[in-house]
Amino acid sequence: MEIPGDGGTILGRFHRSAVARVTWGEDSLWSFVARFGSTMAFSSRRLPALGLIIAGLSLAAVALVVDRPRDGVDRAERSVLLMTLDTTRADRLGPYGGEVPVPALSEIARTGVLYEQAYAVAPITMVAHTSLFTGLWPPQTGVRNNGIHAAGEDLVTLAERLRDEGYRTGAFVSAAVLEKRYGLDQGFDTYDDDLSSGLRRVPRMVPDRPAGATVDAALAWLEELADDERFFLWIHFYDPHAPYLPPSPHREAWPGRPYDGELAYLDAEIGRLLEHPRLTGEDGPITAVIGDHGESLGEHGEQTHALLVHDATLHVPFMLRWPGGPEGARFQGPVSQVDLLPTLLDLLDLTAPGDLPGDSVVPGSRRATRDARRALYAETYLPHYTYGWSKLRSLRRGPLKLIAADGGEELFDLRSDPRELSNVGDQQPGARHDLGRDLGELMDSFGGGRESAQELDAESAAELRSLGYLAAGALPERSGPAPHPRDMIDVHTGLERARQLQGDALYDLASAELRRVLERDPENLAARIDLAENLASQGELDAASEQAEKALALDPSSARLHLQLASIEGRRGRLADALALVDRALELSPGQVEGHLQRALLLRGLGRGEAMVTSLEASLTAHPDHPRLLTSWAVLVLAPSGRVDDAEEALRAACRLDPFLAPAHRRLAELLTRSGRVEEALEIYRAAVRRRPQDAGLHAGLGGALARRGGSDSRDAERHLREAIRLSARPRSDLFLQLAAALEARDATEESAAVYRRLADREVVGPRELSNRAVALLRSGRPELARRDLEAVLAEHPRHADALANLAAVTAELGDWSA
Repeated sequence: MEIPGDGGTILGRFHRSAVARVTWGEDSLWSFVARFGSTMAFSSRRLPALGLIIAGLSLAAVALVVDRPRDGVDRAERSVLLMTLDTTRADRLGPYGGEVPVPALSEIARTGVLYEQAYAVAPITMVAHTSLFTGLWPPQTGVRNNGIHAAGEDLVTLAERLRDEGYRTGAFVSAAVLEKRYGLDQGFDTYDDDLSSGLRRVPRMVPDRPAGATVDAALAWLEELADDERFFLWIHFYDPHAPYLPPSPHREAWPGRPYDGELAYLDAEIGRLLEHPRLTGEDGPITAVIGDHGESLGEHGEQTHALLVHDATLHVPFMLRWPGGPEGARFQGPVSQVDLLPTLLDLLDLTAPGDLPGDSVVPGSRRATRDARRALYAETYLPHYTYGWSKLRSLRRGPLKLIAADGGEELFDLRSDPRELSNVGDQQPGARHDLGRDLGELMDSFGGGRESAQELDAESAAELRSLGYLAAGALPERSGPAPHPRDMIDVHTGLERARQLQGDALYDLASAELRRVLERDPENLAARIDLAENLASQGELDAASEQAEKALALDPSSARLHLQLASIEGRRGRLADALALVDRALELSPGQVEGHLQRALLLRGLGRGEAMVTSLEASLTAHPDHPRLLTSWAVLVLAPSGRVDDAEEALRAACRLDPFLAPAHRRLAELLTRSGRVEEALEIYRAAVRRRPQDAGLHAGLGGALARRGGSDSRDAERHLREAIRLSARPRSDLFLQLAAALEARDATEESAAVYRRLADREVVGPRELSNRAVALLRSGRPELARRDLEAVLAEHPRHADALANLAAVTAELGDWSA
């Protein structure tokens, strides 16, 4: 059954009413008469007599059916299940003609309504979800990007409306971009953003959990409900987001097509969810499935999403079913994400606020007052926030779609050009003018739009930057006109490639890619920041400092850029200069926790221990539950002062607050190891490695702990130490020594000797590295060279304990007992 959208003619309105009801009855007659009457009343200046007749007939119809439903929609106080699918292209799914079968989603489409033309308000997760839950356009919500914007308390969400009606409300999200700190927890009794069962796919990327873990949490919540309790359950699935890593057997079923494998896995978990008895049968809930945005997959040169506003990322799946509703229906009219809230309220027989831009799209509903010619708005501000490029806004009406940037407009005719390959603005100047005027009037009605900004800590900013959502500074100011994102797509792609290379520890290749980006776009702040970080990771501190200074020159008011440069200067040994930069950062942003942490470390390095303690105490008073502050307090203050139990308590609290904070887990495991609680330490290490599989420090800690136990653990120790060496930004001599020892423990003497030789032949700098290389030289049969290195260390650092101990071993090997 096909259900067209509201037509612009009497015939179109008649056709929609008739088809939606399938057969004619009094309710359908009422719907037709009311629609026909309103249409003729509009044109009664030309047909006044007929207009009066129809108006009178409409009044008579009201009197006749006053005690009957006004349409064929089966409204009731039902529970509601909402599933949002992150990064899901509609055209890849079976119900939309795609190649991925998705049986669970196909069953929803078969037993409900599929909306063929559903569109996102933005190709960005937090922006789209805020509009889904409020029924408002992004300029009205103030949420225009991930991470830097949060839903304000003045917004009224769907969850708040249903909780006020007595519903139990539960939310289960699968990625950190929707954590409760961004405001969508409003109205939820339970807001589960515990991602500890998931992992960070690559370093510095936002944590997420797989669909299976999210479904498990939601099923447990359902089990806790009373049998007669109405509920609103929202589940967010993140799996199709890059990098695409489908689990087995879906990885094997879709070789070379990991994105499709992710969709297949997601659908399998949706099928498992829908087997729950509270979600099936005649007493089952209203079930809505809708995407937040799509994925370009190479269209228009964009590999992922968020930079452009073409339909590759705006066309989303949307399916809806409810007991007593139509089955196998396909709604053809264009709908927007802002229509979800009024649609669900319509089915629940609740009144939607009259000032919402969206409307019910329940087929046949008399509450659906949509004009088929209404325009659908979409935007992306990410190019501006991330690169200082132009913001993009889009307006769609009928088959025509306008995309407006700071430097001009493009017009696409989607009937003949669904892939939006040909700008027809010059061929249809009238249409371009009209849509441009309407877009301008719409923006004027928003008063320019609001932006609900919030401050981010450094780690969250780095995670979001790794996804391409923002730069580290404020809005970058360009010396010339803001470039159009379409013309800079190669720059964006280059940055994505560089971040992938950096995630794979291919730092030289990442730096080369970033330098190419900067040749193309010298004022690209994000590229400058990434290059400084990449160079610092390689130990090229002078070059890193130069890039960080250039970034700061582009945005001198950025606290985070001051902190980046301070971190590099501290590593260069310029502690006083670094402290001055941190103090300036805290002047610009007093609540920046990263600044307080850096300040404490610099004060310690400058020998100002009391000032360090005072600084950390003040920060903890302001942020008592900040996991990184708790970690620093335990490591810098509690443990050195002998308060080991308090240090353990603080570290455990940090691990609970942030299951992905590798330094907290590593420090806790080290503390437990020193206390002789090796088994507990190993358990901490293993859990942390599962969540952060590409963290070199965690692999190093676990490998070292296993190596010290020896015996049957030596092979596992070897595996983790090799992984730590692979993932480290630059060679770490201590890891080579531990690996060689682990190999010796399992009698792999030739391999052990090869590792010692590899370290002995390396060029190293610094007292620790020289002391460790001396050990490798000794084990390689070159004690005289080892003695040379150690004496060089002690000439500059006469109290270096490791060098003294190692020199004693070397001179004993040489038989120089007096030395």
